[in-house]
Order: sequence, then structure tokens, then C-alpha cells
Amino acid sequence: MRGSYLNYSAVVLALLSVAVACGCMAGGEKDDTRDRISGNGAITYLDIVGGFYGIVADDGSRYLPADLPADFRQDGLRVAFVVDRAEETATIQQWGTPVDIVSMEKGDARRTVTANGTVTYIDLEGGFYGIIAEDGMNCLPANLPEEYRIDGLSVRFSADLEEDVVGFPMWGIPVNIRTIEPSGGVRLVAGNGTITYVDLEGGFYGIVADDGEQYFPLGLSEAWLVDGMDVAFVARAREDVAAIGQWGAPVDVIAIDKAGSATFVAENGTVTYIDLEGGFYGIIADGGRHYLPLGLEERYRVDGMRVAFAGKIARDIVTIQQWGTPVKILAVPWACSSCGGSAGIANPAAAWCLAQGHAYEIRKNPDGSEYGVCIFANGTVIDEWDYYRQSH
Repeated sequence: MRGSYLNYSAVVLALLSVAVACGCMAGGEKDDTRDRISGNGAITYLDIVGGFYGIVADDGSRYLPADLPADFRQDGLRVAFVVDRAEETATIQQWGTPVDIVSMEKGDARRTVTANGTVTYIDLEGGFYGIIAEDGMNCLPANLPEEYRIDGLSVRFSADLEEDVVGFPMWGIPVNIRTIEPSGGVRLVAGNGTITYVDLEGGFYGIVADDGEQYFPLGLSEAWLVDGMDVAFVARAREDVAAIGQWGAPVDVIAIDKAGSATFVAENGTVTYIDLEGGFYGIIADGGRHYLPLGLEERYRVDGMRVAFAGKIARDIVTIQQWGTPVKILAVPWACSSCGGSAGIANPAAAWCLAQGHAYEIRKNPDGSEYGVCIFANGTVIDEWDYYRQSH
């Protein structure tokens, strides 16, 4: 009888051992099946709740890593990541899904560049437009919008590097534009003045305008290098070129003529569709003057488009429209179809900010350039594009 009891006890102990082992195995299996997520995205710094770093995946998902290594704490850094969802973790940030990092590598199959730059016409292989970023990087966009194909236009852009695409020989890295907007605009000047020889730095010719302003014309043809000649001119200021001996503002002359032979204008205004005489496009300058543009390219015939233009008043021309001053368009160095009052909000970042119920404001840098910010209800201020990229 006693032997039977021992045998029974041994069986029970064996069964309990199996049950415990099974329980341990089951527990380990559960731990191993936490939601695992992998993908590509960008590290993003959020200037809220004291500031922290998150990951915005390419599909728009947002992840809040509890243990992001220090060398990955770089705003805008592209990464390939593998993370586990940390469902039981409570955070004060209220941003993104809490995750634990399994592995992470810098870079991925798609890298993104965000920068300020200048649209530039490249006279190679039949001619094309590129963007030269402020850091000197040459970007070759495959999808540059028509209205941005303006040589010298300053822009702010973000683009994906197309590493598997072959670009033009010896120029630029192929990119695919994500977002782009004009930045800083351009400054045009027009008026009458006198060609003046300036005996500084070896000697050069400048233009002293009738209002006393001094201009240093770049590349002015030799025919106009006559001291004392009175001229009419229109030019574009070059903020990226240093003056000689601190004399005059450097400019690219768009057009020049002898004084009295021509009247040039340089204006900022809004292209407007005029529903008269069958319909046509005019330009209403910011000062209120109406211009009837002759030779306005099709790409600028957009109701509400903001433009900076240089023109020459067309005299002795009779038009059926009887609207505005006829002007021959010489150059449109800046245009934006989504800027200004009648065209609505300037960019998708501003639209996104307002759509989320936040306030939007345009501010100025010390150099006079403008930027937009999104303002939360708690007073937190974040750059419009930083906020936009968190979910796009």
C-alpha cells in the first residue's frame, strides 16, 4: 500500500513539473510575440513637454522610443528601424506609440534632404533646371513644378534622393521633390540714373540713381561704360554677391537704355483674370496700379498668382481691353501660385497647422527673410515644416 502511495506521489510530482514547464514555455512564447514593427523613417525632435525625439515612419506612423541612443538623436536623420510595441508604458508626451528599440541603422533605401537653395538653369545636355542648396549640394529634380523653373529663384525644399536614377553627366544628384516653396522672394529696382566711374579697387563703373541710391552692375556691357551717361534701367538685386569697396548694391541689369528713350518698371503684384472683352489677364501691383502685360508666359496666367516682374512701358500701343497700362514683360524672377490673399494659404505646412486647430503666424529672421510657425494652445511654438513632417 505504501509503495502504491509513493508511486502516486511520483506521478503527481511529474505532472506538476510538466505543468510548470509548460507554463514557463507559454510565458516565454508570449514575451516573444509582442508586436514587432520595422520600417524606414526620420528622427524628429519635438519641442513640447521639455523636448524629446520621436520617429516618424514613411507611412506617417509615429513612434516614441524610450531608449533612443545618443548618436541617433539628430533631427531629420533617416533611419531603418525595428522596434517592439511597449503597450504598458505610460508617457507624459502623449505623442506616438511607445516602443522599445530592437535594432536601428542610420540611412535607408530612401534618404531625404531638406534645405534652402537656388533654382539654376544649367546649360548642358540641351538645358535643364537644378537646385543648388546653400551647402553647395547640387540637386537634380525630376519633378520640379513649372512655376518654379525660374533661374535664380530662392526656394525652401525637401526631396528624396533617387540613388538608383542616372542623372545628367557630371552634374547633380537626382532627387524627387516632396515639398517646395519660394523663400525670401527677390528685390527688383527700376528708375533713372547716371553711369559713374568709381576710382576704388582698381576702378569700376556704377550707377547712381536719381534718388541717390548706388548700384554696382554686374556684367554691364562695354557700350554702357561711359562716365556721366544718363540711363534708364531695371535690375535685380544680388544679395549673394559682395560689393567692391563697400560701394553700391550689386545688381544684375535686366534692361538698360538711354534716359528718355524708355520707362522701366519693377513691381510686385497679383495676376488677375479680368472678365472683360472676352477675358484676359492683368497684373494689379501692390500699390494699386493696373498693368496689362504683353508677352506674359502661359505658366504665369493663373488667377491669384503672386509675381515679381520687370517690364518696359509700351507706348503708342492701342489695345481693345482699355484696362491698365500696357507693359512688355521683360522678366518674372519670382512667382508663386499659392501665395497671397486670393490664392489662399501659402503652403501645405500652413494648411496642416490650421487644419489641426492651431494658430499660424509668419515671422521674420534678423536678415529679413520670413518663416512660418505653428502655435499650440499651450503656447508651444514649432516651425511649420517641422510640425508638418511629423505626420507626412
